[in-house]
Amino acid sequence: MDQLLQNTLWPEVQKLYGHGYELFCVACNNSKTLLASACKAAKKEHAAIILWNTSSWKQVQNLIFHSLTVTQMAFSPNDKFLLAVSRDRTWSLWRRQDTFSPDLDPIFSLFAFTNKVTAVHSRIIWSCDWSPDSKFFFTGSRDKKVVVWGECDSSDDAIEHSIGPCSSVLDVGGSVTAVSVCPVLNLSQRYVVAVGLECGRICLYTWKKTNQVPEVNDWAPCVETSQSQSHTLAIKKLCWKNCNGKTEENEAEGPEWLHFASCGEDHTVKIYKVNRGAL
Repeated sequence: MDQLLQNTLWPEVQKLYGHGYELFCVACNNSKTLLASACKAAKKEHAAIILWNTSSWKQVQNLIFHSLTVTQMAFSPNDKFLLAVSRDRTWSLWRRQDTFSPDLDPIFSLFAFTNKVTAVHSRIIWSCDWSPDSKFFFTGSRDKKVVVWGECDSSDDAIEHSIGPCSSVLDVGGSVTAVSVCPVLNLSQRYVVAVGLECGRICLYTWKKTNQVPEVNDWAPCVETSQSQSHTLAIKKLCWKNCNGKTEENEAEGPEWLHFASCGEDHTVKIYKVNRGAL
């Protein structure tokens, strides 16, 4: 009876209050019109992603796919896609459907996903991020792997989509808890990727698709933090500074300097400065 009552009331609870458990992650699109939220979950119905209109704060849509907690989400820079990764070791990719009226909220539909057969990661996927051109997305897992997926084409109208890994599997030697891609390329036109580990260390890599099958020599290690520069506990989040806008600081230091921030379970925030020409 209790289970029947829970199954009956749960949709109404979600409708009235949003999530039934504590929030685990949120993400906002780049136009600041939509917020995606997800909570801790041990069942599929609880693992739904809720989209919110940031003007009215009304629910726009529930996106149901994952069976366990969604650990991180990221909108693509062009706002065409929403990516989600989960404790269930899979990712889901949702594409925005164009609406004919500017007054209507955008609707997202499932575009691509991994399952037990197509999954590359064998442990929890903790983190994800997009390339600045919205072509590729990066995933990092407890299995010590970072993988690049793509290319993503928002104009593809096919019913079924298969997006597979387009990189070699990068083994960073430790559990990956954070991944962030720099919004600008290095001088060799390669993507710059910061990887945060459970041990508190941060490693910088560059990546470029080589169009070889299988991909080889696409990853290049750059630098990693020393013991004094690292966190003492797991990295929880990495974020590069937007390099597009001009500030007095940028003009004083020059365009060759990049900045990113990290936060960890050790309750500290660190800001790093990286010479773009040395990557």
